[in-house]
Amino acid sequence: MKRKGLLAISPFFFFLFFYIISSLIAGDFKSTPIVVAFLFSSVYALFVTPNHSLTEKIKIFTKGTADPSLIFMILIFILAGTFSSSASAMGCVSNTVNFILTVLPARFILASIFIAGCFLSFGTGSGIGTIVALGPIAAGVAEQTGANMPLTLSVVVCGAMFGDNLSFISDTTVVATQSQGCHLNDKFKVNIFIALPAAIAVCILYVFLGKEINDVDVPSTYNVIKIIPYIIVIICSLLGMNVLVTLLSGSLICGIMGIVMGDFNFYGWLGAMASGIENMSLFITIIMLATGLIAMIQYNGGVKYVVDKCTKFVRGTKSAEAMICVLTALVCACTANNTVTIMSVGGIVKDLSEKFNVDKRKACSIMDISSCIVQETIPYSTHLLPAAAFGGVATIEMLPYVFYPYALVICLIFAIVFGLPKLTRKPLADSVGE
Repeated sequence: MKRKGLLAISPFFFFLFFYIISSLIAGDFKSTPIVVAFLFSSVYALFVTPNHSLTEKIKIFTKGTADPSLIFMILIFILAGTFSSSASAMGCVSNTVNFILTVLPARFILASIFIAGCFLSFGTGSGIGTIVALGPIAAGVAEQTGANMPLTLSVVVCGAMFGDNLSFISDTTVVATQSQGCHLNDKFKVNIFIALPAAIAVCILYVFLGKEINDVDVPSTYNVIKIIPYIIVIICSLLGMNVLVTLLSGSLICGIMGIVMGDFNFYGWLGAMASGIENMSLFITIIMLATGLIAMIQYNGGVKYVVDKCTKFVRGTKSAEAMICVLTALVCACTANNTVTIMSVGGIVKDLSEKFNVDKRKACSIMDISSCIVQETIPYSTHLLPAAAFGGVATIEMLPYVFYPYALVICLIFAIVFGLPKLTRKPLADSVGE
């Protein structure tokens, strides 16, 4: 059984070793494309899956790629490509960047992008939607000012993570609270106690790093009208409109305005949208291969093996909280999806909490925070991949600059070790039940 469990999760380690070692040998992480690493790892996963014909193994793999959450993610990538490419072709991105550089001093640009990402993701509950909206702007700012591109793009990712983790309408928040029987308000209060200090510290760091960005001569003749598509997309997002509808609306508005203002004709707009989809095709392929690989690991009992091994080390309340953190992180590293992770470990976390007297509000927050941390610190993250695409960089280049998840790790450890926050009042969910 032990060997079977280790064999079940071996495709994940095969991917890591293949990607990291081959990149280190070449001395450049760009030399080994992630998509190729996932391809070889998927073939290896098919090979080590026992007692099935090749046809049956492929069915297991493809069933994972047909997951509804994956299809939804692919649709977001497609529409994100059409919107960003259309916005760029009609001058929306360049005019927005010029406007921002004119209004804001250069030293505050990084902090401003982070704060904008925090508010937008909190209002929308969508990290992906935030990255799609702000990613092209951040890339344009980096190009105009000469700022570090991976750093600037990572600022968007960090802001997206903050709001997505805390939002009342985020899918991770909803799934986490439902799995633990916790009220949304209670989870938010515990969550923000841990997350806010990290966000403040990182925002101050961005102000400090902004000193390295020099003021540039920006054309004063930007067209405010061409900023309208971004304004509409952000307003629609804050109003809670479906992210697919928002992105599609943004593409249509860019197309209509671009044709009316003479930036392109109808066929030029279609070409721009097609180009945007092509730019996202690589990342769609990566996500599909990663999801199929994960399906093989789950089918062979790899996730269950990790859960069973981790839960054996729990001895008390603090160790239970620490194990919730570790367990969630490991499963998220295997699944590359924080929502799927919470659904997978939610029942185990609830059992641990009841057995070792962990407050459900804190268990819920630890689980959500841990999954979000890993989601932003793995090179095949569905957040890092599209962000990297806007700047033409590798995700591995962004990892040293995703400061918020690293700060959040410190705050989370502090909260577990010192038993913070002190929770004396009964959870709202219990009060309602009474």
